[in-house]
Amino acid sequence: MKTKAEILLSVPQAVFTVDDLAILWKMPNRSKLWESIKYYVRTKRLYSIQRGVYAISEDYSPFEAGVKLFPPAYVSFTSALAHHGVLFQFSSEIHLMAQTSKRVEVSGHVFVYHQLKNEILLNQQGIEKIDNYWIASLERAICDTSYLIPNFVFEYLGNVDLQRLALIAKNYNNKALEKRIEQIIAIAKEER
Repeated sequence: MKTKAEILLSVPQAVFTVDDLAILWKMPNRSKLWESIKYYVRTKRLYSIQRGVYAISEDYSPFEAGVKLFPPAYVSFTSALAHHGVLFQFSSEIHLMAQTSKRVEVSGHVFVYHQLKNEILLNQQGIEKIDNYWIASLERAICDTSYLIPNFVFEYLGNVDLQRLALIAKNYNNKALEKRIEQIIAIAKEER
């Protein structure tokens, strides 16, 4: 039988919520679960990122942590645009889409959560799972960014799937966004 530490090391993720640990360790009893978590933090087998969120090492992915801090959430906006090579300006802030807007600093990382309506946030179209966290595809990130900042200027649109972009934009039920996406598609076609 595997120890709790062996179980944590056997799964691909590096950041865990209390609920994740309860499932992995098969511990429905919350008081015993908390005792185990406290022991693992005290013995440095787990690192507390924030109350209720833990990592197996201090060298965890900030994207993975950001998604776990306030679920449901996914990496988007300028962070996803930079990840996909469309934005060349560096920002130390990690931008995510979530149910509420907030700015949180945790372990030297600044997480900026932007509020989306649940019908948009929970729609999985254009959201991909990469390295144990959810991130907007290039097209979804463009739609999220245009939804939040209508006059945002995109630096490079060469890799954008224009049909997918138009399709994802319709999920927002926002005529102004759809018009903005049509303008972006026209600009991208001129650049090609």
